[in-house]
Amino acid sequence: MSHTPERNPRAEATAKKILKFGCLPAFVILIAIIVLGSALDDGDDEKPDAKPPAYTVVKQDDSGNKRNVVVEVDTTENLKGVFHAVTKSLSDEAGYSIQINCSTGGTKSVDNRLANGQYAVGRMGAATTGLDEGDIEFAINDDRTCPDTRPSPDWSAARKHAGIPEEPTGADREELLRALAAANPDIVKYEDKAIDAAQNQCSAINDEGVKRIDWLAAQRFTYKDVTTTEAQGKQINEALKGIGFCEV
Repeated sequence: MSHTPERNPRAEATAKKILKFGCLPAFVILIAIIVLGSALDDGDDEKPDAKPPAYTVVKQDDSGNKRNVVVEVDTTENLKGVFHAVTKSLSDEAGYSIQINCSTGGTKSVDNRLANGQYAVGRMGAATTGLDEGDIEFAINDDRTCPDTRPSPDWSAARKHAGIPEEPTGADREELLRALAAANPDIVKYEDKAIDAAQNQCSAINDEGVKRIDWLAAQRFTYKDVTTTEAQGKQINEALKGIGFCEV
């Protein structure tokens, strides 16, 4: 004769509680995975384009504590991606000044400068750029286009809106060159480039939201074999303000 064991309600309730709480860790892990996956998806939106547009390094110093790298592109798309791609190829300890120009729209003496940047590699890079080791600094010239499709009609209104004065002539041109030469005599070796840089620097001077305008001046007035320091950039800004060149 078979014997059916008696039911124990208290034991059954305890067993159900153990089963219920025993599943809790797996449930918590599942929620954590979902939350982590969402966070990773959101982070992907912040990543720059994996592949920057094509670019060409047209000049790169291979010695010295402060080195210049000049790059040409055919578009204004993802200029920061181009900048990052260039920095990845730089490993020697130095401070790098990276200039990104449009392949069109410039002249023999004046670049169509799209962006400027700095990159500090090692202690020497930090010392020459004023950045921390491994840090970067990057700024885009918003008034430029690439390819250069600007029409021939007068752009004076647009330039004035951007805080850029007209190209000076005659006595005004000579006054500007003298003021620039007082800050750094080398920059007026290439007069057209100096004039162009001064006009574009006015866009930063006239924009109260732009920071580190002395550094921007140093970048704009660094070209060919001419290097301008941030201290000289400060003198250039004071000179431009002093003669009223940036008043538009």
